[in-house]
Amino acid sequence: MSSVVDSAKTTVERAKTSFGDARERWVWLEHLIQTFQRYNDRRGNLYAASISFNGILALVPIVMVVFAIAGFVLANQPELLQDLQDAIVENVPEGLDVTVEKLITSAVDSRTAVGIVGLLGAAFTGIGWISGVRAGMTEMWGGRVTRSAVMSKVWDLVTFAILGVAFAVTMAITTLGNSGLTTEVLSWVGLDDAAWAPAVVRTVSIIVSVFATWMLFTFIMSRLPLVRLPFRNTLKAGLLTAIAFEIVKTVGGIYLQSVLGSPAGVAFGPLLGLLVFAYLASRIVLYAAAWCATDPINSEFQVSEEDAPLPPVVVSPNYEVNPVSKPATLVAVAGVGAAAGAFVAWLFRR
Repeated sequence: MSSVVDSAKTTVERAKTSFGDARERWVWLEHLIQTFQRYNDRRGNLYAASISFNGILALVPIVMVVFAIAGFVLANQPELLQDLQDAIVENVPEGLDVTVEKLITSAVDSRTAVGIVGLLGAAFTGIGWISGVRAGMTEMWGGRVTRSAVMSKVWDLVTFAILGVAFAVTMAITTLGNSGLTTEVLSWVGLDDAAWAPAVVRTVSIIVSVFATWMLFTFIMSRLPLVRLPFRNTLKAGLLTAIAFEIVKTVGGIYLQSVLGSPAGVAFGPLLGLLVFAYLASRIVLYAAAWCATDPINSEFQVSEEDAPLPPVVVSPNYEVNPVSKPATLVAVAGVGAAAGAFVAWLFRR
């Protein structure tokens, strides 16, 4: 029995030694292990959950703004509005066509109020979401940074607006790459009937999507953390994040197709898919921030968390104690006692 135990201990020791040698030999393995350690030590899962919740909460006013913009567009194009209503009425279950048509008309009529409420809500929730993302990503760099209570909100709002525009541009580029434009370009040069044309179209669309996402996440990695980080130092992290997002989008599409086939999936599948995607996206961003923070080229940009100064210790009230009574104090006390005794004796005689 002892020989078996000794053999197991020897095997464990050999495995530890081999693993240590591998960490010293392969730089990428050491970097990967440090990334996971940094993510866990800096409470990455907690920040990812917070970012996911605030992100989904910020989607509601953003959708309201989109509906308001659509309302302004449809109000000026009655033919497009009618076509949209007809298309929706034809695809909704029987009995809901009148209700949906009234909702569309109400949304178009109330587009100003919906837009104002949506903008205010988007500003409020967007500031909270950006603040959470900044805090989480800065935490991966080693600590927290003290910011102005007022100007931090202003800069977070500006960053949220810039990030929204960048995301819209990225989605437009991705949509353009996945549209029929590539096929049309192939038809111009007479290659639309080639057997390899579909593969070329799919490859080009993936490359365009990855490139647009790469630029977006490189911007996020370099500008959202509260560190003075050069843009070039985040190119590798942005590329890895873009590739991970493409994988998550592909797997998420397969997941939704399999889930939405059931009656329960029709009701809860999109919501669950949105929650899962938001959480995975938040974890990917924080893992990328941890990977970028543990990169040796970024060692000089680590955040040192300042310790708050301790408040001064004040003992209150203060009492002065005299071990030996002074003569004047003794005389005064004796006089007060004699006067009190004389007054009591006078009362008894009365």
